[in-house]
Amino acid sequence: MTFGAATDPGETEPGVVPDPMLEQTGATSRSARPFSLRRRMSLIASLVLVLALGLVGFALSAANQQSAISALQARMESYAFLVLAAAELGENGQLEFEEDLGDPRLSQPGSGIYIHVHGQAGHWSSPSTLGLEFPELKTMAPAETAFSLPTDALNFYLYQYGVAWQLADETTLPFTVSVLVAPDEIGRQTSAFRLGLWRALGAAGVILLLAQLMVIYLGFRPLQRVAIDVASVESGLSPGLQGHYPSELEPLARNVNKLLATEKANQQRYRNALDSLAHSLKTPLAILRAGLESNSTTGQAAMRRATDEMHQLVATRLQRAALSARRTMARPLSVRPEVERILASLEKVYSHKMISVEVTIPADLEFYGERRDWLELMGNLLDNAFKYGKSRVRISGGRLDSLAASEIQRSGLWMQVEDDGPGIDQQEWPVLLRRGVRGDEREEGHGLGLAIVLELLTAYGGKIDINDSELGGTLIKLEIPAS
Repeated sequence: MTFGAATDPGETEPGVVPDPMLEQTGATSRSARPFSLRRRMSLIASLVLVLALGLVGFALSAANQQSAISALQARMESYAFLVLAAAELGENGQLEFEEDLGDPRLSQPGSGIYIHVHGQAGHWSSPSTLGLEFPELKTMAPAETAFSLPTDALNFYLYQYGVAWQLADETTLPFTVSVLVAPDEIGRQTSAFRLGLWRALGAAGVILLLAQLMVIYLGFRPLQRVAIDVASVESGLSPGLQGHYPSELEPLARNVNKLLATEKANQQRYRNALDSLAHSLKTPLAILRAGLESNSTTGQAAMRRATDEMHQLVATRLQRAALSARRTMARPLSVRPEVERILASLEKVYSHKMISVEVTIPADLEFYGERRDWLELMGNLLDNAFKYGKSRVRISGGRLDSLAASEIQRSGLWMQVEDDGPGIDQQEWPVLLRRGVRGDEREEGHGLGLAIVLELLTAYGGKIDINDSELGGTLIKLEIPAS
């Protein structure tokens, strides 16, 4: 017997016996994985936060702009009164203004603040209007005011105030004071405020987002701990959920532990009942066999053979029924030592054939299931290989991880058994998996081995393939997917 490192057998040749359960599992694993609750809540919280801060930012920006416009209107009104305070009526009946208007910007050309006075007493413009041309401005009635925003026709903020100058003879000279302010006067203020506002909101958004992510992480951490504990239970490393959980999760953990305890108790009662049944059947079968052995007639010989066959069938079915299908809480079983035990027994049974065995199985390869299930699987396959093989049997295996690394709780495996026997016709491969069908009628047996293997693999969501071996005989490969 030789041992080596496991090698990937590559793709199997035609002759695959499909398993619908495995195909359904593969289709599910290939489908798009939905977002986790943590991602969903983080995404929703981020969107709500961005939307809320955006609305706050736009509202504050609009309020600031409106406030700036209102303040500008008040300033423009004060400029109008400032000009009126500096106005006098000359001897020639024309309006005259002092050189010092109280605000240096009114004397600075292109400063952005301009005043124009027009009426029956003449026209006057502040020195700041030097080089600028204004369209014709309308005349306001005495005590009438008007304020307008920039337009395409006049790209200035405009405030107008109607005034009447009363002369000594009680006649009045109406005129209008127009104050014009360039749009960038407000633009600079609002732009600076908006820049500071969005910076502050951005910093606040980052802080709030980090705080939300921390809250979500801490809130979901107990659920993550529950998931880890459930995975430990599933892998057989823990008998139940034994962690300390928040009060909201305590009922869940308590009910899960009750369910696990109930499952263990039911399984034990099931096994005890089957053991009792097997024990009860042994006695009447033994009596029948003993009675038949006392008479050696031809009919009784046939009855003896039928009784032996019934005994074998009952033993096989009882043993198969006692095996659990895929236990959720099964501890990992080391594959290689169990295969070596089976081989040691078979080499004694078939010692007359002097079969050379080559084993290529990793030492860390594990099977997640019942030990008796594994012995049933490999026992039937290896027994057939020894029974029909001439001088060589080859066994290989390895891990089978068909899921993403983050999804795997229990790794899968593949096993391959080959012999150098006479081989089997390709048309008979599917037939061999039926109950009672044997590959060679000359060999003893009931034809249940591969059928039992198929039943067990179906319970574990696996499949079995039959192909021709390079050794000249049959190659049988089984696969149990990761979960």
